[in-house]
Amino acid sequence: MLVPVADVSSSDLLLDISENSTRHIQGSIAIPYDNFMRDGKFMSVPEITQILGDAGISRNDSIVIYGECMPCGGGPAPATFVYFMMKVLGHERVRVLDGTIEDWAAAGHPIASQSMIRPSVNYTPMFTADPMASYDYVKSGKARIVDARSSHEFNLSTIPGAINIPSDSVVFNGTIKKETALKEVFANLSKDEPVVVFTSTGIKASVVWFSLKMLGYDAKLYSWQDWLANQAK
Repeated sequence: MLVPVADVSSSDLLLDISENSTRHIQGSIAIPYDNFMRDGKFMSVPEITQILGDAGISRNDSIVIYGECMPCGGGPAPATFVYFMMKVLGHERVRVLDGTIEDWAAAGHPIASQSMIRPSVNYTPMFTADPMASYDYVKSGKARIVDARSSHEFNLSTIPGAINIPSDSVVFNGTIKKETALKEVFANLSKDEPVVVFTSTGIKASVVWFSLKMLGYDAKLYSWQDWLANQAK
């Protein structure tokens, strides 16, 4: 799921999901993560697959996602959110770079001012809802609910029964913490119990979801927006 800079191979296709990036890993494709979103939610599957196909990405490609949202404070959450999206589309060979473009450059690998443009292809998804939690599933009590928003937001209001594990608790110096540190963060969670992680839109929750999946938890992603929308019905 998480690939060190040294382990990226020439057969991997690098996908830069940063916003307004002016420097890219040489040979990478650039699609800002918010291109896949509308009103804080992912676009429809046909719209997303059109974007991917137009960029020359097929479901057979081995993809390594990297990049940050600097206006949001940096960090890997946008990359793990796109990873989540790719898993929903049924993409099997997809990983997240363990590091930033600066780490890539520090390792002596080339950087370019322009991203790569590939001929368009057809992206054929195999949609699966498995990584996503529904409102009914969250409300059922079958899973442990993790609120990955800040402690301030959690104390103001949360899903009943949720515990607070802020998204920044799984990140150190802009990258996901190592396994030993993550085990400490998740010490109060059992692998025998499914977990649902949420933040406002799910973007920052995705880095917690990703970390849980790396450790072998049965984890799903959710959003506070969906909870509020269903509560209002």
